[in-house]
Amino acid sequence: MEESVDHGADEESVWSNFDKSVAYMKEVASLYESTFGCKADGSSSTSRKTVTKAHLDEAHNQAQQALELLASNLLNASMTIVNSIEKQESEADRLKHKVSAIRQTIRDRQALLDQEAISKFYSSHKANQLKLSLDPGQCMQ
Repeated sequence: MEESVDHGADEESVWSNFDKSVAYMKEVASLYESTFGCKADGSSSTSRKTVTKAHLDEAHNQAQQALELLASNLLNASMTIVNSIEKQESEADRLKHKVSAIRQTIRDRQALLDQEAISKFYSSHKANQLKLSLDPGQCMQ
């Protein structure tokens, strides 16, 4: 049970990191917009700005880091989803086998009950036949 708690914390951490990387990506986009006068949709603002090579390189590095972080966290989130699906499939298989075993137990019990009922019927029927064959006077009347 302790393992599942740790698993839950790991999943929460993965999603938290993913959210942080998305927020960081938005900050970098905002920085690009304010520094270079470009909007997120690709259109330019009316005021052109002069940007130094150093600023351009730094912006490029920030964008590269943001993309790498986002890609890494997206991979972690994807693996978390895959692991969750695999766990659910495993649980579904386990339950399917359990249901099959229960159904087989029910069939076995029903077959046993049917066999007992048939045996009782034939025992009763044989007892009646035996009673009739032992009482010959009853047949002659």
